Amino acid sequence: MLPTPAARGPLVPLAPLAHDDPHHLGGHRLLARLGSGGMGTVYLARSTAGRTVALKTVHARIAADATFRTRFRLEADAARVIGDRHGARVFGADPLAETPWLATEYVIGPQLDEAVAAAGPLPEPVVRALGADLARALGRLHASDVVHRDLKPSNIMVTAAGPKVIDFGIARALGAERLTGVGVAAGTPAFMSPEQAAGLEHTPAGDVFALAGVLLFAAAGHGPFGGGQAADLLYRVRYAEPDLGGVPQALAPLLARCLDKDPARRPTTAELAELLAPGTGVFSDGLPRPVLADIARRAAAVWQEPPPRLPAPAGEPATVPDAGGAAGTTAGGMSRRRLLTVAGAAAGGVALATGGGLWAWLSARGQEEEAPPALGQPPAALWETGAVSAKPGSEPLRTGDELIATAGLGAFGFNPQKGKPLSDRGTVADAWRIATDGKVLYGLKEQGTGDKALVVVRLPQGGRGQQDTSVRLPAFDGAERLNQILCVDGDTVFLCAKSVADGQWFVLAANLKTGGELWRRATAPPAEASLAGSLPCVVRAKTVRAGLLVCRPVNRGDSLRLSVHDPATGAERWTVSLPAPGAPPHRLATDEDHVYLGTATLQALRLTDGSTAWSFGAGREVGDLRPAERRYGIPTVRDGVVYAVEGTRGIVAVDARTGKVRWAETPLKDARPDRDLAPVAGTEQVYSMDGTGLRGIDVRSHRALWRYTTSAITVSPDPDPAVKQLYIRDDKRVLALPTR
Repeated sequence: MLPTPAARGPLVPLAPLAHDDPHHLGGHRLLARLGSGGMGTVYLARSTAGRTVALKTVHARIAADATFRTRFRLEADAARVIGDRHGARVFGADPLAETPWLATEYVIGPQLDEAVAAAGPLPEPVVRALGADLARALGRLHASDVVHRDLKPSNIMVTAAGPKVIDFGIARALGAERLTGVGVAAGTPAFMSPEQAAGLEHTPAGDVFALAGVLLFAAAGHGPFGGGQAADLLYRVRYAEPDLGGVPQALAPLLARCLDKDPARRPTTAELAELLAPGTGVFSDGLPRPVLADIARRAAAVWQEPPPRLPAPAGEPATVPDAGGAAGTTAGGMSRRRLLTVAGAAAGGVALATGGGLWAWLSARGQEEEAPPALGQPPAALWETGAVSAKPGSEPLRTGDELIATAGLGAFGFNPQKGKPLSDRGTVADAWRIATDGKVLYGLKEQGTGDKALVVVRLPQGGRGQQDTSVRLPAFDGAERLNQILCVDGDTVFLCAKSVADGQWFVLAANLKTGGELWRRATAPPAEASLAGSLPCVVRAKTVRAGLLVCRPVNRGDSLRLSVHDPATGAERWTVSLPAPGAPPHRLATDEDHVYLGTATLQALRLTDGSTAWSFGAGREVGDLRPAERRYGIPTVRDGVVYAVEGTRGIVAVDARTGKVRWAETPLKDARPDRDLAPVAGTEQVYSMDGTGLRGIDVRSHRALWRYTTSAITVSPDPDPAVKQLYIRDDKRVLALPTR
């Protein structure tokens, strides 16, 4: 049986040309898009001589900057210097054209970080061969008085013939006038040298330091100085010792020497290549099977016929490719015979293009995206109804045939189809004090001056009938406003509550049938802001296959603590803490295997033991953020894809199994995406809040199609499948929008 597309992993996508993409550029006919980002677009293209290339272009607004044109020229020069043995062969470039362009070889293979994600740390012989080749590649640059300045795993392609260095966007000539300001650290913090982190001169020894970090990553699966915020990384790069854990014993002393803080004590590239002393065998013989399979898949991807050009949006003049193609030509302009020729060239190592290394260049380095097409009209609200006193995390809950929301002095039910108020569900006014199993709504009873026990009541459907007591726990203080229902699963309700005896807080479980306590485990009290009443209690929990997953902020809210407990006894199966600036998750994004979190990176933790399955985004340019801000927003997972806001750029979609990027939203100039509200994932569109309203992003074109103006405080975490709509809540109303 053939594997499913998800199991096979991503192929190199040939995205359709946009309606306003040029037909020809620099003597090349454009066939398809390979990717687009803040700096420009990369196309699959064919020259008049029949050569298939990757054609890198620059957005018009950036091309108007003379400094950037200088950088672009240096990038082309550096790529030529390194040569086609160690880099992508340059076939042509024109940095002075109205639209600057660079045509290069199409390299078949994954980025090094993708290879490690697919196969784990590479065998020592492969790491040595990789390092020796890369040291020689850097030696070619240094012999021409050029330094790379941004060597990292995503800038190295792993091919069957050996590694290739790509992306020379910030390379520069030694002694040349700086293209960045004095004291500015250009590069990627996780793989910078100490001198580069300090904004000082970056010499060839700095490239050696970065190469050692890359080899450490290849050998051990982690960087030399961990992850986290850029400021923390820069500090560790300058002052901390590298983490050599997991590095083969014979390699560790050499990498430690290369990572010396003093540039003078590091070996030269020639000495490093000699010390690595790889075997003389074929490079591909030592590659793990998953990497070889990935290379084969990428080679096969060039057999795909280029997709038809996208039509113009409604209201814009249509543009179509030139007519009159030869017989057998596809809609994108490439004949089937040529497709066969291209695929054959892949096997022979002839002029084929980059499969995986586009993103390092496509990600904007603080530059603006070209103006996207104007946004269309948003869908009209299906209904809206008044509601007041909304707080973060108070999104409406679907319970049976009602939509429940807390507002003002109580909880109220609405009709999901029309928004008509249906019921008053009682005086439970705080969202963290109600929970549902999808059929029954439970709440914590508001206690007066008499009975102080913690009481869980069943809130009658339709607001009719008495509130039935399901659980009564005298050992806990029912008058404490920040007591919380965490979740309900079958006959068990899980809570976080304060004891009467000593004021200690506990996570506990009780049986809804017997009303008795099952177990309790001590926990930290709510954050100071919650105790002051300005924010809701932010403990989050849900039952997963591995047990009860609990998430709560610690250390004054700048970290998250996750733990999984045995739902029958409360025994802790594992716990992990990680830095997490910004709002804690208002809903935990999980599937059968992982819990997904957005912090400095987008990451997946295994539900079985809390270990990191993958981490995405370290070193990626995510826009204009302050050092203390979270880089990745609260995520959503649907159908094997994790969606999250990436910095100030918009939605990024990542494969839930592998952590590899699938696509990224084309940024809008005026958007300031909200990273503290999880996106909502439909089948055709993903919905995300920004500073102006809710955007609908098309999953095929990766562009925002419309924006519904709203100052929403919360958005339903999933589309309501029964009526195909999502719910938005601001401080005065709840409204419904149709989803696709």
